[in-house]
Amino acid sequence: MKKRIFIMGFVVILTIVSLFLIPKVKTNYDLTQYLPKDSVTIKGMDLLEDEFGIHSLIEVQLSNIAVNDVIRLKADIKAIKDVEDVIWLDDFVDLTLVPIEFIPEEVSSNFYVNENALLQVTVGLDMYSLEIESVIDEIKVVASNYEVAMRGEPINNIENRKIASGEVLKIMLLIIPVIIIILLVAAKSWIEPVILLISLGIAVALNLGTNIILPNVSYITKTMALALQLALSLDYGLILVHRYYEEREKTNDVPAAIKSAFRRAFPSITASALTTIAGFLSLLFMQYRFGLDIGIVLSKGILLSYATTLIVTPIIILFMHKLIDKTMHKSLIRAPKKYMPFIAKIRYPLVILFAVFTVGAIILSNKTTYTYGNNTAFSEKSQISIDQNTITESFGSYQQVVILVPNGNVPNEISLSNDLLSNEHITKVQSLVTVVDPMIPREFLPDEVKAQFIGATHTRVIIYTTIIEESELLYEFQEQLDTITSSYYDDYYIVGVHQATTNIKDLVKEDQLMITLLSMSAIFIILLITFKSFIIPIILVLVIQFAIWLNLSILFIQGIETVYIGYLVMMAIQLGATIDYAVLLTSRYLDFRKENKPLKAINKSFDVSFITIMISAIVLAAAGFLEGGFSNISSVQEIGLLLGKGTMISFVYVLLFLPALLIVLDKFLFFRKANRLKTDL
Repeated sequence: MKKRIFIMGFVVILTIVSLFLIPKVKTNYDLTQYLPKDSVTIKGMDLLEDEFGIHSLIEVQLSNIAVNDVIRLKADIKAIKDVEDVIWLDDFVDLTLVPIEFIPEEVSSNFYVNENALLQVTVGLDMYSLEIESVIDEIKVVASNYEVAMRGEPINNIENRKIASGEVLKIMLLIIPVIIIILLVAAKSWIEPVILLISLGIAVALNLGTNIILPNVSYITKTMALALQLALSLDYGLILVHRYYEEREKTNDVPAAIKSAFRRAFPSITASALTTIAGFLSLLFMQYRFGLDIGIVLSKGILLSYATTLIVTPIIILFMHKLIDKTMHKSLIRAPKKYMPFIAKIRYPLVILFAVFTVGAIILSNKTTYTYGNNTAFSEKSQISIDQNTITESFGSYQQVVILVPNGNVPNEISLSNDLLSNEHITKVQSLVTVVDPMIPREFLPDEVKAQFIGATHTRVIIYTTIIEESELLYEFQEQLDTITSSYYDDYYIVGVHQATTNIKDLVKEDQLMITLLSMSAIFIILLITFKSFIIPIILVLVIQFAIWLNLSILFIQGIETVYIGYLVMMAIQLGATIDYAVLLTSRYLDFRKENKPLKAINKSFDVSFITIMISAIVLAAAGFLEGGFSNISSVQEIGLLLGKGTMISFVYVLLFLPALLIVLDKFLFFRKANRLKTDL
């Protein structure tokens, strides 16, 4: 007993330390950081930073304001720390000499419309910097006498941080009560949910705390990790506790029952954990290193849940066995008795139906359309959406893209700028040859003007495009930019959301086949070792993989686009996690098959595994649907909804098609052992 107390004391200390470390884990909001260092996007961003410094652009609209007040406020904003420049109409026209009503509308409409002024504020901080929020707050103070609206990537990033910081608590408050309710309904003891949640709570705390060893964790991973770890690893504890109930019926010796339950549950728990970890580890090989981020965090979480299940849960059962005995009751949910005999009767039509569904799912899943960028869904009632709409109504909307070309070729710069302006999706081009007369020798130009466009080796061309949302048009536009620029330069870089999104698209599409093959191969090998059979791993992997394809087919039928990185993550989770249901049902079938005919064996395996499979599936599906329904982060929403639907599809596949396949293929599962088994139904 002293040894067990020491172990629990040590675990408690580790948990407390982990809880202390959780707030110190750094969160990354810039998904472009996960692009390879040698990608054109990263090279272009590094070159832009090296030659022109770190800059962030914020647009500030001041409503119902006179021209003189705009000029005064512009000077006040420029005096704020870290503000490098403030661009307005008076930078292009001397408003002391030319009244604003005499300025051509095509010029003034970019800066002043219906007494609304739009200032472009350049801040010398990275757009993801925490300090930039102080700059924004000071701008609001300076302009407090006027109605202020702001937009820009720094504003979006601040909102993302606020959303992400509240997401974890929100999802936790939603998912934990759901888990408790589900466990209470399905448990055989009222204390069972407490045992499972203590063990899982320790594992979650350890996982979140040990993230301190990583440079940072993406806000998407941070948002999803807690709920997914709880949902994905709940069945480990369920398998062990339910095995304990079985063994406890055979003996009053509690330690002996725990040891026997541990020994009998160990293979299933280990196979379940390893298959889930294998699914996540496949993400580590993605070129787009977001897979590395979520793969490490979730595989580490599953490993810790596995460890606490095997180490902590048996000790808690031992400490609480009297309380467990006192609170035992009949489960409110039982396996339906007539279900499996009915499945056995229609096993051949089910196998045919499985084949038909599979062919259809493969065909339709390949027609599903995807997006590749990262767009956070801001509420229409949020201040950021109100501000964006306010500015768009007055001045329209655009996306800024930077093209870096080698210095020194003025004729090419002129031709490039003219060709870019002729593109229907480009509203404005800013370069040295468009800002000043290109006939003026550059040595006569002010240094501050040249510094905006000419770096040590490259010249900056800034374009403004009306294409903002990700679509096929965005990718076509990116190709047009490449075609136009490459006609004048061999060496150039395009920097912006368009290039980054295109780069991510190319990388993750290359990763798809590799991830699928890696995860399927790793899980196949684990199951091969576990079951010592070649055909069983094939059956189990294919059942879940076909469920994944059906999940994607439904998206096509619904006409829904989904984020591609969400699909890859969902695939790894659905394959690695829901195959646990198939593993549990099959392992129990093989156990009972040693002494029973196929139909009786499948009946018994269904009876003892149904509740565990059902609880695990409902909890994982609930976690997915809660993430999808209540998250304000689009990537998390889509991964959650995909996972919720995918889990339920896998659940149906395992309980509908897998029993039919096991019975029909029974004689192939045992090979030489078949002559020692009863083979008649």
